[in-house]
Amino acid sequence: MDYLEYLLEWMIIHRGKIIGVLVGLSISLSVIFFGVLKTLFIVVCVVIGYLGGKQLDDKVDIKDRLLRLLGER
Repeated sequence: MDYLEYLLEWMIIHRGKIIGVLVGLSISLSVIFFGVLKTLFIVVCVVIGYLGGKQLDDKVDIKDRLLRLLGER
C-alpha cells in the first residue's frame, strides 16, 4: 500500500508533465493513423468544445457573448 501512496503522490506532483506526455502521445498517434489534416481538425474541434464548455461552466450568457463578438450591442 505504501508503494501506491508514493505513486499517487508522485502523479500529483508531476501532473502537468504526465498530462503533457499523454497529449503529445495522443496527437502523435492521431497523426500516424489519421494524417495531419484530420488530426488538426480534431484538435480544432476539441479546442472549440473546451471553450464552449468553459463558457457554460462560467455561466456566461452565450447569446450576449455572440452578439458582442459579431459587433451588435
